[in-house]
Amino acid sequence: MQTILPIQLSSTKLASGFWKDYQEGFSQSGLRSQWNQLVETGRIEHFHSVARGESGTFKGYRFNDSDVYKWLEAAAYFLPHYPDNQLKAFVDEAIDAIASAQSEDGYICTYVQLNHPDWKWKNLSSMHEMYCIGHLIEAAVALKTECQDARLLSTATKAADHVLSIFGPDKRIGFCGHPELEIALYRLAACTKETKYAEFADWMIDTRGQRPSPFEPEIKAHLDMFPSLELLYCKDETYDGSYGQDDLPVRDQTQIVGHSVRAAYLYTAAAWSSMRRKDEPLLIALNSIWENLVTRRMYITGGIGSAGENEGFTTDYDLPNLNAYAETCAGVALAMWGRAMFQATASTDYLEIVEKTIFNGVLSGVSTDTQLYNYENPLESRKNHTRKPWFGCACCPPNIARLVGSIAQYAYFESENTIYIAFPIAGVFEFGQGVSIAVESNYPREGTARISVTSSKPQRKRLAIRIPDWSDDMTTEFPTCSQPGEYENGFAIFDHEWSGTQILTVDFEMQPKFVEANPAVLENVGCLALQYGPTIYCVESSDLEDAPQLFTVDPEEELVKGSDSALDQSPTWVASGYKKNLNFSDSLYAESGTSETESAEMTLIPYRTWNMKGASYMQVWLRAD
Repeated sequence: MQTILPIQLSSTKLASGFWKDYQEGFSQSGLRSQWNQLVETGRIEHFHSVARGESGTFKGYRFNDSDVYKWLEAAAYFLPHYPDNQLKAFVDEAIDAIASAQSEDGYICTYVQLNHPDWKWKNLSSMHEMYCIGHLIEAAVALKTECQDARLLSTATKAADHVLSIFGPDKRIGFCGHPELEIALYRLAACTKETKYAEFADWMIDTRGQRPSPFEPEIKAHLDMFPSLELLYCKDETYDGSYGQDDLPVRDQTQIVGHSVRAAYLYTAAAWSSMRRKDEPLLIALNSIWENLVTRRMYITGGIGSAGENEGFTTDYDLPNLNAYAETCAGVALAMWGRAMFQATASTDYLEIVEKTIFNGVLSGVSTDTQLYNYENPLESRKNHTRKPWFGCACCPPNIARLVGSIAQYAYFESENTIYIAFPIAGVFEFGQGVSIAVESNYPREGTARISVTSSKPQRKRLAIRIPDWSDDMTTEFPTCSQPGEYENGFAIFDHEWSGTQILTVDFEMQPKFVEANPAVLENVGCLALQYGPTIYCVESSDLEDAPQLFTVDPEEELVKGSDSALDQSPTWVASGYKKNLNFSDSLYAESGTSETESAEMTLIPYRTWNMKGASYMQVWLRAD
């Protein structure tokens, strides 16, 4: 199979519309507010403190350096498209601060350098040193590839070489309890053309899950460092490792377990490894894990990780709504993994989940003005959730910023002879051999897209447009082509000779639909959720008397489009049914039949837009008549 690569961000220009709105929000305010938080919470100052030779001055979580690195990566995606002198000055300050804190040998982790210099590389299971270096590398690669700024790349390469000087096949056995460095090393190898980084990442993936695990003696010797976290690696006081995907070698795994973000990051890297090495057994194992996730352990929103105790997975079909964890970072990681699986297989099965996750479980993590965030993304609330401008553990805000900044790389791909459209973001996109595509669409608010393909010379190339599972019908209008599109792997393929500018119009039928869950998800028995295109809907109210928990929907009644649009300009839908009113006897309980019902209508809004105006009652899965 030909290599499939995401489009280069430098070859994209988004037009007005859904994603342009989010990108402008981040470029104008979201990235600035995040930078202010990085400064006010001391994350930038930590690097300066190390440079000044201070000690004992680190505050916050040990992995806080990574928030700075993720912010830098996001800024690198926005600056070329939204030039801004102030944002550039923030980037310059961050790069200088990071470089000043690096030790002579390449080590950098301000928590250790400031507070615990004797802890260096002593607790790989829990310390996040490699995790932070991984995000440093990703920021450096993004700055180099998108901004032609190589200043941080020397710092990142020095840090990577330091890791390789200590760990490896003929050295110390070790990898990070929180996978991330593996992803970064593949990106570093592609950027520098140094295969040693990719080979080291391959080795870490192959070594993970082997016995004895390098984490076992660490946990026994250093339980006092992070006792509650390290105990997650054990069951009945015996090392288990599933929390960090260290229970079995990846090739032997069949279920998704443990911490959700760690899992999806690891499997993203493993998918890249399978492509790099043409490792079919590894890809087969990843597909088995994927199938377990999407058929038994994933929310309808694409959220993953149902439990807060381990920020991850429990058992099949255990998908509580009110207490759902579904961390925003886990959604970002799942989108990354799905994208990598598509690149490895060319199957739209993975893109279906990428789309579902991004448009619902990820975007629910940020407000439409990009100023407020959800760390967790429950599918029900009883006025006990509010968005916040920042978190003590602030991994999610910069993570969603870097996804939004690079969104075109989840929508457009190219191989030697094929251009792939996963979902039609509006804009102009340039591909190889002088082919460009201008897309006009209001997706996901509407299902129509006008695609203008321009080729600088006559040439044959395949245009592959994903046919969404949620659409019952896809129609096309292509006046200059006499041959209809062919179906392949979930795509409509137009194998055509392009010359000049030719226009193809596609229309994905988009109708609101009620869907039900597998009955094994006991939480949702007798309930329905509404989907319109890729968007999952919910009902929200600030008042108890209109709480969706009191509402029962009648699926036989026709849904009516609401008179007002949602906050992101998507359509709203009005459902009919009845609700319990709050008139009851003075007692807490009474004989059946005491409560009263009345006819009612409820307006459904996109799940991603809930909780924008403060705490509320919200429900995705509605009782059905």
